Amino acid sequence: MSLEIKKIKSKKSGFSIGEVILSVFILGVVMVVIMSVLSVSMREMMDERDNTIAIMLAQEGVELARNIRDKNWSDRVGLGDTDPKVFDNFKNSDNNSCRIDYLSSDLNTCNGGLTFKLYVSGGFYSHTAGTDTKFRRRILLDYDGSNSNNSTEATITSLVSWNSASVPDNKASCTVQNKCVFSESKITDWGTGI
Repeated sequence: MSLEIKKIKSKKSGFSIGEVILSVFILGVVMVVIMSVLSVSMREMMDERDNTIAIMLAQEGVELARNIRDKNWSDRVGLGDTDPKVFDNFKNSDNNSCRIDYLSSDLNTCNGGLTFKLYVSGGFYSHTAGTDTKFRRRILLDYDGSNSNNSTEATITSLVSWNSASVPDNKASCTVQNKCVFSESKITDWGTGI
């Protein structure tokens, strides 16, 4: 009796070098696309965050100016009282490029050569101290009459820019594309008796 030995041919299965190269190429392209989408998303998210902070800082500028007006009224002793004249420096200013922050009790910093840069310290933004930020704020005042001393009504415009060397000097130049926002409000009767 003869013993037949059958040879069993073993077939090893695996990937060819071409398949491996193709797989790595496809995986690389997919990873590059995912990383670029994430990068764009992060950049847009940061821009939206900065835009939101700038909107709040612009509104704060208007509210701080309104608080000065309200303080003038509350500090008056009577109708004939012309003190305090806190707002007078702002009303009589030829240069309506002013700054204000929560540390200010007036807008008497309305003069040339101002830096409008905002710093943050303890969660508060100011023009004087703290950690440097990308935000800048300028306050503009537009009186209803030609003579600011006789005017009882003015439009306060607070312009805030970010990622910029300077903040625009008018609201027409302040656009989101220029990384600038503004808030505006009408304020009447300074409370200075003038």
